[in-house]
Amino acid sequence: MGKKLRNYFLAGLAVILPVTVTLYLLKLVLGFVDGLAGGVLSLFTKRHIPGVGLVSTVLVVLGVGVVATNVAGRRLVAFWDGLLLRIPLVNTIYRTSKQVVDALWYRERAFRRVVLVEYPRRGVWAVGFVTGETVREDGGPGRFLNVFVPTTPNPTSGFLLLLPPSEVITLDLPVEEGIRMVVSGGIIGPETIRFGRPGAAPESGEAGPRG
Repeated sequence: MGKKLRNYFLAGLAVILPVTVTLYLLKLVLGFVDGLAGGVLSLFTKRHIPGVGLVSTVLVVLGVGVVATNVAGRRLVAFWDGLLLRIPLVNTIYRTSKQVVDALWYRERAFRRVVLVEYPRRGVWAVGFVTGETVREDGGPGRFLNVFVPTTPNPTSGFLLLLPPSEVITLDLPVEEGIRMVVSGGIIGPETIRFGRPGAAPESGEAGPRG
């Protein structure tokens, strides 16, 4: 009976803890953003209006996004990056933050499909992500798949392998699930995976499942 109650307690804890931590962090972030922007606005309105800081922050982020997607905006962002990267101490914090954001945002969009490759030696398989193709300029035989093999649990670093398609096995697995599998060290992931033919893209096309 005691063992069963313990299992029930641990199962409940496994469900409640992630939800609690998520809600707590959201409360901290939203409260910080609302207080920061709301404090600035209160200088002009002479009163604090709950929520107005959060709304104004969302509008500012959207505005920055609009500016950053045009030619002039991209030049301004590049100038801003260069300026911050030249300031001691600030450049370390900014570079680290930017690398984390780039890894979580751009890499997931760049990954085309989840694959298995024999790495670092024959008989040992590693999870990788196809990011593109490389063709030999000298007209040599075949082409190569660019496969990024991330490290666990930090997927921001890893190894770039150029492999013949015949040595790459496509997994019928969404990219998002593949990333979760790598980050969790295999703790979070499907119990079964359907293999495709070596070098073959999923039936839905080269881009593969996205999740």
